[in-house]
This record gives sequence, structure tokens and C-alpha cells, in this order.
Amino acid sequence: MPTRPALDFSSPAVDRALLDVTESLHVFGRDSRVVRAAITYSLWKKRTLSSLAQYFYRFTKRTPKTETLRVFYWLPGGLGDVACARRLVSAYRTLLPTAQFEIFSPVSGAAQAVFSDIKSVTFAASAKRYWKDYDLVVQACLAAKFLHVDWARVEKMAPSFIPILRQAQTAQDKLGILLEDVFLTEPVLGRWLYRLGGRRFDLLSYTSGVTLPHDVSTPLATDGKARQKFGLTGVNYLTFHDGALGEKEMPTRMWPTACWQELLGRLKQQFPNLKIVQLGAVQSPKYQEADVCLVGKTELTDLPDLLAGSRLHIDSESGLVHLAALTQTPSVVLFGPSDVSFFGYERNMNLSAGNCGGCMWAKPNWMKQCPLGHTQAPCMQAISVEQVLAAVREKLNVSDVR
Repeated sequence: MPTRPALDFSSPAVDRALLDVTESLHVFGRDSRVVRAAITYSLWKKRTLSSLAQYFYRFTKRTPKTETLRVFYWLPGGLGDVACARRLVSAYRTLLPTAQFEIFSPVSGAAQAVFSDIKSVTFAASAKRYWKDYDLVVQACLAAKFLHVDWARVEKMAPSFIPILRQAQTAQDKLGILLEDVFLTEPVLGRWLYRLGGRRFDLLSYTSGVTLPHDVSTPLATDGKARQKFGLTGVNYLTFHDGALGEKEMPTRMWPTACWQELLGRLKQQFPNLKIVQLGAVQSPKYQEADVCLVGKTELTDLPDLLAGSRLHIDSESGLVHLAALTQTPSVVLFGPSDVSFFGYERNMNLSAGNCGGCMWAKPNWMKQCPLGHTQAPCMQAISVEQVLAAVREKLNVSDVR
């Protein structure tokens, strides 16, 4: 996949597009006082509840500030978003080498899986904190947003970091309402970025004040304990993941079950000395073709080590692909609603088929239902078993595995 330049956020074209997308949030309310009132109330409610929460948190048990800067990261997204946030946390760690970092993710174990090898990091059980107890509070998903900055303390203790904070704050102020709600307005922002030809880390770079690489150069360190735990130490294996939520729910990014069955059967024939290890949450379907089925048996903290030991990971575009990228394990990734140019990594073999696809954020439920009304996403059905098998052959050195 050819390298693409980062999006130029100083371009007039970007400014015009930003104006268009911001106005689109209000367009249906121009002739309706009810709609305008609803938008105003929604924003007021969010801000008021946040302010009230902060008021009451000040009376809870708190940790006083010391001579060490304290930074709190609130990562409200899924596993993939937490994995992507590692670039931001690592960049700020380099700039603030003595600061104490505290990280919260609502996905149990995700923060520990992604950040346990970064020094001076602790993990919070909740985001119920009084922000003024910290010198910097960062909410990070598709974009970064500062929830609190103690400018005086940062300027005193890390003056070289101030220009970065100011640059980031200027960018965040420019995006304005689009950063108000990570679940309601960020999808609009994501669609805007995608239509401009941006990539996953362009917006996070812009709003954090630092340039974040799309492809990982320094891998996440693992210790081999998960491989030992599941009997995979010294074993030649590949991993795969089918993120379907059982038989009744087939998210739009999932590949058909029959295709997985055929692929796994042919892999076992062509690579008899390569173990096939299935990863997945408890609701994922289990395949009898897998040599080792770890569905529902692993903690999130096991996954980096299991992926680090894998020769290759096969998946649709999912959180495990972003986690595998951190371990520098190559993946064969099947893209449908998610776009290759937006999410794809250089190290991987990124597959897509047909003219359909790239409909991410087109509707609020795009991950669960095809925006065009299809029962199963045709973009995923269009990827053939032969395509995936050819990609696996290309990624694996056949002479090494036989």
C-alpha cells in the first residue's frame, strides 16, 4: 500500500469542508424551533452533568498534587481505539519523561494490555476523577480533547511542552462542536475526515499537537507468559478472529461463516505443520477446523503476547488488527465497510472487493446493519476464499512452514 501524506489541516479546502460539516449538524433545525431547542438542550445537558459530576468529585478521596506532573487519559472507545491511543501516550511520554500517567478505559483489561510496558503508568478503575487534581486530562478516541489543563504548573515544570499544548488547543477549538460528544459528533467528524482523504491518525495528530505515525516502528513489549499459559511456546502458529456475535447477529464487518470454514480447511491442507489458533470473545462462533480454540478463554492482557508469537493474523478490520500492529505481527485484513486507505497498515495484506464498501459512519448503526439495507454486507461477501488464501501464501514463506 503506497504511503500517503498526512492531511493538511491548514488548507482552505479543509476549512470549507469543516464549515460544511459543522453546518450540517444544524441544517435540519433551521426551520424548526423544536429541533434547535433539542440540540441546545442536548449540549447544555452534557455540559451541566459534567460540571455537576466535577463538583461532587471534589469531595471524594483525592490525591494532592506533588512536584511530579500528573496526566490522566480517558479512552472511551473500544479495543482498537485504545490500541491506537498508544501512539499518543508514547509521544507524550517522550515529551514528559518524568510525569505520572494514569489511564482509564471502560473496556476491562484494554489499557493494561496496551500500556503495561510504558513506564510510570497506573490504571484507573473508573473515570470518576476531579480533573483539577491533574495537570492535564486528555480524552482520546478518533481525536484528542483536553478536559483540563493546569497551564501554570505545566509551564513551570515542563515549559517546552507548552507550545505543543497550545497548538493542540487551537486545533481543538477550531473543531468546536464536533468534539462535544465522542459518541454523537465524532462519527460526523470521522466521515468528514474520510471524505477529505484523511487517515486514522491524521485527526489524532492534529488535535494532540504531535505528529503520530500511522505505522508502528517500536513494538509493544511482551514476555511470553500467555504463550506458555496456553501451550504455544515454541509452536509455529497463526491466529484468526471471527468477530461475529453468534448466529443471530452478523456485524457488517464480518466475513461469512462458510468462507471461514473453507479457508481454514484449505489452510490445514496446505500448511500441515502450522497450528491454527482461534481468538475471540465468548460470543464468537467456534470453528472445529481450529487446532487451538481460545474463544472466551483469554483475558485481553493475554492477547498482545499471543499475537506477538503468531506468524500471521487473519481478521476483518477489528481491534485485534490494531493490537497486532503494535506487536508488528503482519495481518491479512478483510475490509468492507471500513476503508483500506483510512485504516490499512503497510505491514499487512489489506483486501477488499467490489465497488461497494467504505460506508463507515454513513449511519449511526453502520457496524451492525448495512446502510444500503442488505441483510449481509455485500462488500464482505465479495471477498473470496481464494483471495484470502493467496494473501496468506504471499505473507507466509511456504518453505519455512513446511
